[in-house]
Amino acid sequence: MSIPNLRPESVDLLRRMFSGQKTPWSADISADIFFQETAAQGMAPLLFRKISKQDCSDWPPDLLARLKETALRQAAAELLLEADLRALLHAFADAGIEPLLLKGTALAYSLYPEPWLRPRCDTDLLVAEAEREKAAALLQGMGYETLLEENMDYVSAQKSYSKTGPGIRFSYDLHWQISNTNRQFSRSFADEHLFAAAVSVPSLGEHARTLSKIDSLLYACFHRAGHFSHSGDRLIWLHDIHLLCQSLTEAEAETFCAKARRLEIRALCADAIAVSKSWFSTKLPEQLATLMEAKTNNETFAALLKPGGRQVGIKHHALLELRALPTWRERIRFLFQNAFPPPEFMRWRYSETSPLPLLYLKRFAEALYIFLKR
Repeated sequence: MSIPNLRPESVDLLRRMFSGQKTPWSADISADIFFQETAAQGMAPLLFRKISKQDCSDWPPDLLARLKETALRQAAAELLLEADLRALLHAFADAGIEPLLLKGTALAYSLYPEPWLRPRCDTDLLVAEAEREKAAALLQGMGYETLLEENMDYVSAQKSYSKTGPGIRFSYDLHWQISNTNRQFSRSFADEHLFAAAVSVPSLGEHARTLSKIDSLLYACFHRAGHFSHSGDRLIWLHDIHLLCQSLTEAEAETFCAKARRLEIRALCADAIAVSKSWFSTKLPEQLATLMEAKTNNETFAALLKPGGRQVGIKHHALLELRALPTWRERIRFLFQNAFPPPEFMRWRYSETSPLPLLYLKRFAEALYIFLKR
């Protein structure tokens, strides 16, 4: 499966490097292009670490220097990011709020040899919906500014907060559903007792908790599918899945497969694990290897893997969400909020200076085209 914005020459170099093969430099690609593509995939620090353990003396010196500088900058930034996160988690604990760390930051501190090896643009926090307003007030009270003030529950199940520190920006996404785009999956996943099964992250202090390894892998596979239908794969997400797969015991792998079946995401999981294995030569527990042979054509979320690009992905997401909403009133609210979001969202989403009526007309025309397209 292809990775968007990654040239075949870059694919060959990265695949060979991360599968442990000897990797001489290819004269068929510019070092600058290779660096940009690797960094865009979130793999620059990991590549630097790989290179430091292999003989890459024929690689361009300028490229090696840029990879080293990127890794050092990431490591330095991590010290500040960690201190800010620890302070925030302590404040949440004092307020009686128990968030769960999700995705990149959680995995950086629980699976990766060093947290700076896992780049990310923000830290994701999941809170119980009952604690949503309390958590938002705490963030704002600590000086974090929200990107969009108005709540848009049928457009997004998260809010972004950030503040500027010494030469760095601290950014957090506050979630009150496990999936930002699908309520049906969020409800089903919540029924699997996410918070009760949560585990501690000792390297981040006594107040840091995240999903169990089983739930983290389920979530990583669903998250990857959600973005895959919009914008394609990203290598760092596949590497997360690779590490999670290798961390499971046979018993945990069996539980994972049972949960994937109940959540109707075996197809998403099997595809994610297969693609990850093709890149990183993942050593799979027997249960996960068997999962990839399961018949999953009738699963609810299998549509998210259908080809067709971003527009087809948006259409499948919207249809899944509409079917899952229990009443026509909620479906109408979903359609209205997505067709006519608040003005501040429209200006942020389209980054244009055009008059608002024209932006709404553009959004309506895009939606009409997507839903009428076969």
